[in-house]
Amino acid sequence: MIVAALAVLGGALLTGALNVAGLRVGATPGELVLWGAAGVLFARIFALGRLVLAVPVLLAGIELAAGGGGAAGGAGGGDPFTLALPGERALAIVPVVAAAAFAAWAERFALRPRVVRGLLLATLAVSAAVDLPTVTLLAAALLVPNLDRLGPLLHLPPPPVP
Repeated sequence: MIVAALAVLGGALLTGALNVAGLRVGATPGELVLWGAAGVLFARIFALGRLVLAVPVLLAGIELAAGGGGAAGGAGGGDPFTLALPGERALAIVPVVAAAAFAAWAERFALRPRVVRGLLLATLAVSAAVDLPTVTLLAAALLVPNLDRLGPLLHLPPPPVP
């Protein structure tokens, strides 16, 4: 947990310095460290099996109800809540934090972490170019490959064997 907290601090300092220097796109790696580490901290603090299902479903429901997508459009100068990408594109930080938290939960609860990490990265890469309901797709990337493993996290009895 200390390493993640230090990563948040380092990412914030790097992002701040590069934004002050006017290097908005150059600050993106620092922002990735900052917000990714924040997602890992969230997952470590809230390492409860039931939240692994509740949080992705809740975030996906909110995103779908709001009709939102992952891309934030153009990157405004100094906006700490979007990641500036080349070509005047931007990505909101919510998908980045969610992806980091979902990856940490997948590792913590043995929810096929390699598969989940690959799906999470692919979703973020595609959503950087196309306006998609990113958090909803990230939630699916965590939950769908692990449908058979969610029961024990929720403390549900196993299905009867015929």
